[in-house]
Amino acid sequence: MAYADYRYYITTYLGTAIQEADFPRLSLRASSFLDYYTQGRAARNDGLDALKMACCAIAEQYQAIDAAQALAQKALSAALSEKGGELQSQSVGSWSKTYRSGGDSAQQALSSAQAAQASLGAIAQQYLGATGLLYRGRGCGYGHVSPYCDALQCVVGD
Repeated sequence: MAYADYRYYITTYLGTAIQEADFPRLSLRASSFLDYYTQGRAARNDGLDALKMACCAIAEQYQAIDAAQALAQKALSAALSEKGGELQSQSVGSWSKTYRSGGDSAQQALSSAQAAQASLGAIAQQYLGATGLLYRGRGCGYGHVSPYCDALQCVVGD
């Protein structure tokens, strides 16, 4: 289940980067990541506005990841073609043409995709940091989670 729909994306999040046809796929991937990252707590709080905003931001990030991976695939395909890769420079006087190695272009695109993927957690932290959905500890047994809770007793802060 996606935590945000396209209407929310364009009216509340005010997003413009994702087309309507692509949004269901990207928001579903973003929601799946949020389920993983919150250890299932997101599903129990699906009406939370911060969760919907995080879903939209992560969906945009997944779009960037997809674009970088497609660029890497294109660069690898160009490297295997007869041209020899992506055009890097071109001169007119004493005619010269230089192609970038397809491997270099693909490596740059893959590096971009990896950097974008590594930032997914930071995006989730930005939107969900104050919600309690990212809490990694365990409860005290008294029905609440305190920052001063250990396995033996729960001490409520001053």
